[in-house]
Amino acid sequence: MTITISSLRGGAATALDTIAAIRTVYDYIPDTAPATPSAIVGNVSIDWDDANARGLDAATFSVYVVVSRMSERSGADTLDSLLAGSGAGSVKTALEAGGNLGGSCSTMRVTRATPVSLSMGGVEFFAYEYEVEAYG
Repeated sequence: MTITISSLRGGAATALDTIAAIRTVYDYIPDTAPATPSAIVGNVSIDWDDANARGLDAATFSVYVVVSRMSERSGADTLDSLLAGSGAGSVKTALEAGGNLGGSCSTMRVTRATPVSLSMGGVEFFAYEYEVEAYG
């Protein structure tokens, strides 16, 4: 299977759109302050030919879950529920459902979630960065 960046981004966005607590999903990085709570599929890095001359490509990308401005307490509460390792509101569970991001890769996994602050459109946001690995 050949991995394409657009199909990975689209598959991740479709998976994230199943989470009720996320209002807006972007399959690109917006240049203005996002509507919150939102999920943003970041840029994709790809390593070709990990096995047998086109036998395996590996891709990594980040998903940013942005819930509020840094100064709002409700943001931390919302992020706590999205950080669950399983369940209907879990970002990890939504991305890993089906194991292939809607057929865009052979297999994938979410490896980590790290707290970050994002500055977009002149506004500082409280967020988590999820690291995703995909193979195909």
